[in-house]
Amino acid sequence: MSAWGPGIFSDDTAADIRGDYRELLEDQVPDDEAANRVIESYNGLDDDEKHVLWLALAAAQSSLGRLSEIVKAHALHVIDDGVGLELWEDAGAKELQKRKAALAKLRGQLVGPQPARKIVRRPWRHETELRPGDVMALQTSRGELALLRVLRVDDHRVGAAPIVSWLDWRGVVLPAGQEIEGLVARPMSGPGPVGRLETFRVARHRKKDPDWSDVGFTLAARVAPRPEDASAQAWTYLGWSALATYIERQLEP
Repeated sequence: MSAWGPGIFSDDTAADIRGDYRELLEDQVPDDEAANRVIESYNGLDDDEKHVLWLALAAAQSSLGRLSEIVKAHALHVIDDGVGLELWEDAGAKELQKRKAALAKLRGQLVGPQPARKIVRRPWRHETELRPGDVMALQTSRGELALLRVLRVDDHRVGAAPIVSWLDWRGVVLPAGQEIEGLVARPMSGPGPVGRLETFRVARHRKKDPDWSDVGFTLAARVAPRPEDASAQAWTYLGWSALATYIERQLEP
């Protein structure tokens, strides 16, 4: 069982179903087609998870004013016949009752008046002007410079986020271009896998989130991307403000 709690969406599969359905609507896929795509996509669920599809899809549809009669009928069958509840019996009487309460609440939502159909828009998407090979500099409050190189740009439907490495160099004056080109990522301090490097995925999730130039990063150089950078992975996920703060703290005497 992929659930971590008794709620309808306290379940990995249910959360994925809701997310996939909403993404289709954000992409302006018609209501019926979006539902059919999700049903087809999750048609191969194991027998002990098939009921999750109908509960999750019905709850997602209802919350957006799009509940179809077919999905509603399937979900009510699951609830009224207690399909899947045997999975909760092993968790104990208390958890079983919580699950039953969550299902009763969903049933009331499905058979009650439905909300007006909500418009679903794709979330704001950040586009970055940074490119692989760009080297950025950040001057700390003590005048020391930190250099970071863009390894690649992780392009996702909700935004483009650079994956950057903190270069193994310290100084107060930018090094020459040839020296910059030869710099490598610095090792991560503290516990962690041997050979772990300081790499970050830096994203803007909202339009009001500051970009790299807003928090003091400047473009110091452009060097040729390295072949291995195309598959680079980040150890840490954060925003530009958090990255600047982290660097500042790491360089404290």
